[in-house]
Amino acid sequence: MRDDIIGTVVQRKRPVHCDFIAKASLDVHDALEQRSSSGVADRSRPARIPANSGKCSTMQRPLTMQEIRAIADKDTMGKLHAIMKAHRDRRNLIQQRHIRKKKKKMQDLVDSIPKLRNEIEQLQLQRFTLRERLPKESAWFVAVEYFRVLQYGLSGLEAAQERFLNFLSASMAPDIETGNASGLQDLVRSWKIFTQAFPDCHIQLQGLKQLTRGALVATTSTRVTLTHHTLQYLFRSLADDNKTLSKRRKEIVAKVVDQHIVMRGSVRFDWDETTKRVVGLHSHTDMLTPMLNLLGSLEDVSLVFSHAAITLDGTFIPIKPPSE
Repeated sequence: MRDDIIGTVVQRKRPVHCDFIAKASLDVHDALEQRSSSGVADRSRPARIPANSGKCSTMQRPLTMQEIRAIADKDTMGKLHAIMKAHRDRRNLIQQRHIRKKKKKMQDLVDSIPKLRNEIEQLQLQRFTLRERLPKESAWFVAVEYFRVLQYGLSGLEAAQERFLNFLSASMAPDIETGNASGLQDLVRSWKIFTQAFPDCHIQLQGLKQLTRGALVATTSTRVTLTHHTLQYLFRSLADDNKTLSKRRKEIVAKVVDQHIVMRGSVRFDWDETTKRVVGLHSHTDMLTPMLNLLGSLEDVSLVFSHAAITLDGTFIPIKPPSE
């Protein structure tokens, strides 16, 4: 039987989302050509399958299973089903492989937990060992111990405050200079105000550097949250109970309340080698940078710190905070 009896089948471009059916269709056409060359033909079936150019969803649609069954013999359908089964098996294999990878990743995470815990314990042990190796009567030891004790502020527990005061008495001069104040009691009072204003504070010692034989500088990172409680203690002009808040001040409050900020700072320890005590403790905290990032305006920052109980460098102004 001649090829023109079956008709000319124009080769179509395979759409990207029809690869499998298009391949199967080509296999069917190949099978039909083999039947035509062997002299087997069924004139009662359609003479040709229209092959138009255009979009895959309309003009270049793949053959449906009904159309394939109408033109394919049993052997061809067997091949088609085999192809479909092979594709299903391949998809299942890929899916199972993906599931195994996810399970392995999860198991690896679970297995890594004991290892991480062990590493944490080792690091804590190293830190403790290094601290113990420091001479007890040195500026280095006092600085490390100072930030260890105060890493979460000054606890409100009476016993904790007593231990802190004992540490200060043993390592610092009674008349220690702290910038705008002097004496251990003023230092303790400042830490009480700071902790009351920032109850969730976290102070980290970033580094220590020897400036001179009698001076050591510590760099710090302090993370705090600006809450309504903070405004009540330090920024009275923005406090909730201030009924005369202007629209601008209310906008500022909305920007800062419940925001987390990180303040970089430094503390200089002045050491007296004769008495083996710290005689000067000078702190500086950069509050300007995080506040400027929050407010976006130096004018607004200035408004926040006007009449505040703390300055932009972290110095407390001797204003009695409101009672709890």
